[in-house]
Amino acid sequence: MNEQRFHRGRVIFYEGYSGDSLYYIFYGTVGIYVNYGKNNQRMLAELTTGDYFGEMGLLDGGMRTATAVALENDTVLDCITEGEFDRFMAENPGRVMDIMKRLCHKLRNTTAAYVALCKDVESTVGTDAVDESKHYGFENNDNLAAVHDGQEA
Repeated sequence: MNEQRFHRGRVIFYEGYSGDSLYYIFYGTVGIYVNYGKNNQRMLAELTTGDYFGEMGLLDGGMRTATAVALENDTVLDCITEGEFDRFMAENPGRVMDIMKRLCHKLRNTTAAYVALCKDVESTVGTDAVDESKHYGFENNDNLAAVHDGQEA
């Protein structure tokens, strides 16, 4: 774990880049953006002291899904890399539990947004979309369902 300082406007990591660490905000504010620096840039979240971010990249090694940017001068972050995470978990069980709870919260919000979007699409497109989908090889997909561990939700 190492402490890093960022000035306002400094990018911490970029969307689409490989993720191998998570960050804890000791002090300051961080914006999480999609399409950062483009005309269709959108802020997904504004995080402050005590928040974590970047945990998905650390846990699954996947690409960053957003860009993180310091929003104020002297933003102080604790960077926890993949190689340090096992020790971090052993030494900080309370913080690890907090990370897990926040991940669950993010997943619940994402699931709720997905379900709402599916309902919007269904109400906007209507049943004709189901009939039309059969022309594209989706005969067995008449209904949308969220699936988790093989169980329909």
